[in-house]
Amino acid sequence: MDPIQQLKTALHTYKDVDNRICDLNKDVFALRAERKELEVTMASILSRPELQAIDKLEIKDDNSYVRIGRPDTWTKPWSLSKKDLETSLAEYFQLTNTPTADGCFKHICDTQRKPGKEFVFERVIKKRKNE
Repeated sequence: MDPIQQLKTALHTYKDVDNRICDLNKDVFALRAERKELEVTMASILSRPELQAIDKLEIKDDNSYVRIGRPDTWTKPWSLSKKDLETSLAEYFQLTNTPTADGCFKHICDTQRKPGKEFVFERVIKKRKNE
């Protein structure tokens, strides 16, 4: 097969795979929206005073559980833009007379670390003994 025909075949296959990925992404988007709705429902139920002690929900049929992060009990993940880094560094060096690398690191982490103000749910699948 000549190179041009090989390229056309590869391009057609590429298009088919890319279309499948786009279709799957649409399905994943819809499932994530559905999961978010369920999380809102679960958060509403778990907000009741009589359920305050619950921090984990076991799912017996598949050996998994859902870890519950209640508002103000977990820390949001963060990333640091160049602008935020520049701001944090400037703040640190204005606040201290004896700058250290550890002190700077701690300052940046402390200023970026923010408690989550909403419920967060994380499903954990326990490994089976045979796996």
